[in-house]
Amino acid sequence: MHGLIFIELKKYVETKFDTRTWETLLEKAGQKHQLYLASTVYPDQDMLALVTTACQMTGLTAPAILEDFGLFVAPDLVEQYKFLVNPKWKLLDFLANTEETIHKVIRFHKGVTPPRLVATRVAEDRLIINYNSPRKLCALLKGIVKGASQYYKEPVTVVDTRCMLRGDAECSITVQLVGAAAYPSETLKQKATVG
Repeated sequence: MHGLIFIELKKYVETKFDTRTWETLLEKAGQKHQLYLASTVYPDQDMLALVTTACQMTGLTAPAILEDFGLFVAPDLVEQYKFLVNPKWKLLDFLANTEETIHKVIRFHKGVTPPRLVATRVAEDRLIINYNSPRKLCALLKGIVKGASQYYKEPVTVVDTRCMLRGDAECSITVQLVGAAAYPSETLKQKATVG
């Protein structure tokens, strides 16, 4: 897994708790004194150990921790890869193009394997994302979608209809814009003139 994710996880733990909690988490996960670098790829087992230990320390489930982490990390990830993002994109455009822009570039780094995302725009205000990864971190994806929603200031509902953790072959989440965000500004203008 990309070192950037571990760096963001450290930032998340230190923001939610403090530096000592991060050090305790590392120690209990068998990674005492581990220093993560953004330019390095680390074993998936390191992340699994950290999340499992965080569950033991907090009493929360892995999906709850991963979703909250995704919510936290999304703005940083959008900013990190902003040079790949069309400034005219809104939230659903960003989500629909993540695989072909951000993930495509990330895959150039040796050993980095982000999940495969297939995003289908089924309506102007609705998108379905199919997620497939042996890591089965779909809760992280849901959190990132919610965090991107906050970043773009476009409220959404996120519903998973299929999930690898429930035995499905892949995960599928529906992202639905809510309220005024569901209409592009041009549509709003047209509605105002017609009505």
